[in-house]
Amino acid sequence: MPIVPPSKLAQLQSNTRNIRNVCVLAHVDHGKTTLSDALLATNGIISSKLAGKIRYLDSREDEQQRGITMESSGISLYHKQTDVEKDAEYLINLIDSPGHVDFSSEVASAARLSDGALVLVDVLEGVCTQTVSVLHQAWVENVRPILFLNKLDRMIVEWRMTPSEAYTHMQQLIEQVNAVLAGFWEGDRLAEDSRMLDEAKERWRETHGDAPMTEWYLEEKDDSHIYFSPEQGNVLFGSAIDGWAFRVNHFAQIFAEKLGIPSPAKLQALMWGDYYIDPKNKHRVLNGKQLAKLYGAAKVATSVPLFVQLCLNPVWQVYENAVINVDQEKIDKVIGALNVKVHPRDRRSKDSRVVLTAIMQGWLSLAQACMSAIVEQLPSPCDAQPLRLPPLVHKSAKSAAESRPAPKNDVEKALYECSSGSSDAPVPLVAYIGKVVSVPRASLPEFSSGKAQVDRVTMSAEEMRAKGRDAVRRELALSRDTPTGTPLSVLSPSDTASPMSSGITTPLHVEAAPEASVDSLAEAVDKQLVLKESESEDEILIGFGRLYSGTISVGDTLWAMQPKYNAKDAKTLPFLKQTTVQSLYMMMGREFVQLQSVPAGNVFGIRGIAGAILKSGTLASDAQICPNLAAIHTETFPIVRVAIEPINPQDMDKLARGLELLNQADPCVQVVSQTTGEHVLVTAGELHLERCLKDLRERFAQCEIHVSEPIVPFREGIVRQSAQPGVVLGEVGSGGRLLAIISKASSKSVDTDDARAKPEDLPRGKIHTVTANGQVSLSILVEPLPEKTIHFMTRHARDIKRVVNLASSQRRNRLNAAAEALDEIDVIASVDSDSDDEAKTTKPSRLSELGPWLSTRIHQTFNRAKGWEPHRVDHVMEHGLQVLGPRQVGPNMLIYSNQVLEQSGRTNSSWYKQREHNGRGSSSAATPYLSDDESDSEDTPSAEGVRSANTARDFEESINTGFQLAMQSGPLCFEPVVGAAVTIKNITFNPEAAASSDAVRSASSASALSGQVITAVRDAIWTGFLQWSPRLHLAMYTCDIQATSEVLGKVYGVINRRHGRILSEEMREGTPYFIIKAAIPIVESFGFADEIRKRSSGAAVPLLIFRGFESLNVDPFWVPTTEEELEDLGEKADKDNVAKKYMDKVRKRKGLFVERKIVEHAEKQRTLKK
Repeated sequence: MPIVPPSKLAQLQSNTRNIRNVCVLAHVDHGKTTLSDALLATNGIISSKLAGKIRYLDSREDEQQRGITMESSGISLYHKQTDVEKDAEYLINLIDSPGHVDFSSEVASAARLSDGALVLVDVLEGVCTQTVSVLHQAWVENVRPILFLNKLDRMIVEWRMTPSEAYTHMQQLIEQVNAVLAGFWEGDRLAEDSRMLDEAKERWRETHGDAPMTEWYLEEKDDSHIYFSPEQGNVLFGSAIDGWAFRVNHFAQIFAEKLGIPSPAKLQALMWGDYYIDPKNKHRVLNGKQLAKLYGAAKVATSVPLFVQLCLNPVWQVYENAVINVDQEKIDKVIGALNVKVHPRDRRSKDSRVVLTAIMQGWLSLAQACMSAIVEQLPSPCDAQPLRLPPLVHKSAKSAAESRPAPKNDVEKALYECSSGSSDAPVPLVAYIGKVVSVPRASLPEFSSGKAQVDRVTMSAEEMRAKGRDAVRRELALSRDTPTGTPLSVLSPSDTASPMSSGITTPLHVEAAPEASVDSLAEAVDKQLVLKESESEDEILIGFGRLYSGTISVGDTLWAMQPKYNAKDAKTLPFLKQTTVQSLYMMMGREFVQLQSVPAGNVFGIRGIAGAILKSGTLASDAQICPNLAAIHTETFPIVRVAIEPINPQDMDKLARGLELLNQADPCVQVVSQTTGEHVLVTAGELHLERCLKDLRERFAQCEIHVSEPIVPFREGIVRQSAQPGVVLGEVGSGGRLLAIISKASSKSVDTDDARAKPEDLPRGKIHTVTANGQVSLSILVEPLPEKTIHFMTRHARDIKRVVNLASSQRRNRLNAAAEALDEIDVIASVDSDSDDEAKTTKPSRLSELGPWLSTRIHQTFNRAKGWEPHRVDHVMEHGLQVLGPRQVGPNMLIYSNQVLEQSGRTNSSWYKQREHNGRGSSSAATPYLSDDESDSEDTPSAEGVRSANTARDFEESINTGFQLAMQSGPLCFEPVVGAAVTIKNITFNPEAAASSDAVRSASSASALSGQVITAVRDAIWTGFLQWSPRLHLAMYTCDIQATSEVLGKVYGVINRRHGRILSEEMREGTPYFIIKAAIPIVESFGFADEIRKRSSGAAVPLLIFRGFESLNVDPFWVPTTEEELEDLGEKADKDNVAKKYMDKVRKRKGLFVERKIVEHAEKQRTLKK
């Protein structure tokens, strides 16, 4: 097909009814980019013979080398639909997305910008992990999908399935995909039913009071529209690499007249399922029951279904004659029967695949089948936006949008109607920027020579490819010859008052004093010219977005709203910035076509948002009336961290600017600057990390960098077992900055506090501690929580955070600041799920009812837990539990005993309610205050306004702060603690120690006492923690591997060497593949994929997905004690204690003391002569 000029595509943008925004989603290596190549060939962008080989939308060098997509790319295509009544022209905005789990954020942005999706599934590999993920992403974004069963050629050529076997296999595969969708539907229905029940209860209380409600029932809803069914036309069958595909309606149109069926639509409904042609009357179609009634059950077993007979048998015959058993005479007959035009050169080709591709592309065109399915099955922006936008505008549940709510104002009306407006009657402009990409300045048309637009239309495909290769060579040569980094002009100048912050280009302006000479003016101009030359080598940030209403034009001034902005909250004003549109583009893969304006319903590129939008956000003409659309839902979280620094210290500024660019251009990366000046890069996985480092070195920073070993988070916990003897806390260095965990046997060279060892008369975990000045003494009990409690609190961390924020929104104080000062990234390992196995009640949708529900469920998890008697659990959940940690939402508890509750006046308190005190004790400051009833004490002199005695309530915030600090940084290696219950048994104030002080207590002495209480509580919790048997919790990956039986043993060997374990193993029915699901620690996963590929010779490729934290059931301080252990492992057993190895590695990285002997079992040196 001839090249479609961009002007033609620009004309089609104004016809919103004929626009289709579609993304391509699939598991890795299921054929997305190959399919995209076939669609590009219809517009003359690439040759049809190179489709599937050139991978045009994989524009990065590492994408071509690895053969996988790493960045989503958009392109606009022209399609002419030929109908019986009339022809229609359509604009297809296609977005190709990655399939690797590390780049799930790219999938999320592609789904947000699209209205429909082509979901590809390999018929042999079936429904894989990422297939479920992309289906869920499409479901969350309310994107209508089309299913494409790809790689049917492998069933024919590789596995030699018969058509009937292939039909049965594909039936099961479609059922598996539909089962995934049914799970999503059921989850949404449960959430909606819970919300409707709460609303019905509220209405019942208003009219009937406390009487039991009886008039409520569950509303039935039809879910048939969400499933894939070939007879409905939303399933495609084909092979992207061979360039063919079909839907059942194609064969229905061919055979309807031959079978005597009045319309193809009636035959299409019979093309899938148990329908057969009548053996005697060839013009009649029977179902299975009718066939069995007329000819017996034996006839049904031997008959061939209609789909196999009419659709699969002809395809199998072409492959049989062209590939499997090549027969030129039969090939000629097939070509004649199908009336396909095949070039004589292709017929004479010795490569059977060339002949096959020519026949299949002429008979069942892949591009024609896909384009027709997109046009017929997927909605236009006018039809899609009334369904998709209400949840984004109101941030409500997805199911609430199914009823097409009426617009409440002019903005919603313009959004739901996808109105572009006009110059006479403009409408509010709302656009969403899904992601920000960084492109070389020279690749943009306004900075090129000006011939690019003409060449794009007039040059042939070969000439354009040759020109592209020359441009790549020039870019590489330029990057080698020009070592300069990225100038500051393209960065986000949020900290400066530069006009670039609003997108306005600073004009060339030279201001000279009256006495300035001509030479000085020339020098100033030269400086400006040099600056412009350096700017020509910059990276430009381009926003990739979707316009929902209005018309956007170059020069427009818009408001950029980041996801945290709320028009009703003045505190979020820093997330609102004004920007000017500098350029607009039509995305054409690796090329950009400049536009002057873009109407509603289109996908576009925009320049001028640098500094206004970080990763994603909303553009609007009026920030007060236009909604800030909901943030993108992502399936992955950044987990892998590395510290980076330049090899040459002089390049530190380049690295800082490069990291800022990378942070804006990558939606899933996080850049953290530690208080120590260290730069930490947080990525989604190992492959994502490699891509980010490559971009830093070659594009953004343009300097050599040194990368540390990956930093993986751990968690610390305890179990109800005896601790190893002699393990206590010690301090090394000035001020105790280097915390040491040492044994009594090795304490000769280290000053340790033996008083912290557990006395024999105290229960395990109970500690008595006194502040340094002796004024306050505390009794603290540390013990482990039950496993069910830890699991529940981890899974519902987000719900707990919502409740805590509601209860203490006005009480936020120095607790969070102290915990966050440790500069550790909190990895959310919780998975909000309403389908708990032990769930007996539905989670309420109202936030006010969520706290009591969580408290009740936590109470249930203590059932029959060792060490937790029922009466004690009742006390904890009713009044004793004061706060959670770390960060007030973690799976650790701070509990007050009855005695402390009476002293503090908290007998009716609860962790999920707003705390209230009577009298002056309601202050939320961390500094202790004194009680009124002892202000006139005669024992201690007092000054005006200073009270002379303390109560338990006075030290509440100090105790909470010490608890939060201890939970944020445990004693093993300063990692967050999981599963610890800290009970404050008693708090006493020593008036004699206060009376013996040198001077009257002042505010400064009160602050010093507060700090001493914090330190005493923290150290006591650490000491009690070590009296139990400690455990490290490792961050884990779920590893999905598909392998044949020949390499199964090698795969197991690699998993065992990486300290992993096998979760499940099953053989996929109908294939020789085994599906292995394993769990491996993230700390052992680096290089795992490469080792698997090498050991299996490429036959097995793993997919790693973060699954949370799991306890490593090894005590880091365990040493051999029995004779057998000493004989097998030696005295220390260091090599076999994996937990100690991990702990020492983290302590060494953080600069903590590591107990290690340099020389052990030394002997006298002897020379060879002696």
